[in-house]
Amino acid sequence: MVRRSDGVSDLEEALAAQVVFVEDQADDTWMIGRTPTQTLHVRMGNFPEEDLWSLWLGDGKWMDFTEPPAGWTLELSDDRWPATARPRLPKGEFHE
Repeated sequence: MVRRSDGVSDLEEALAAQVVFVEDQADDTWMIGRTPTQTLHVRMGNFPEEDLWSLWLGDGKWMDFTEPPAGWTLELSDDRWPATARPRLPKGEFHE
């Protein structure tokens, strides 16, 4: 579950890490990946109006990308997000 207070504490480590992202079962269109030291939250964008992916950095900042860093895998299952997941909000808005 992503929160506004979440963020990336070490961007260099995050970008260099081998990370497999999977659907966040609590929040529609969000994915979660873990490095040895932090949890990363990526939002699936409303492509093509937005970049395909956005990494939530925290403090109102995003890293937008279409191609993920070399060590990242963003895996979408056939089922995607469960019906119980909180609905998608506009970019920058969070369920609080």
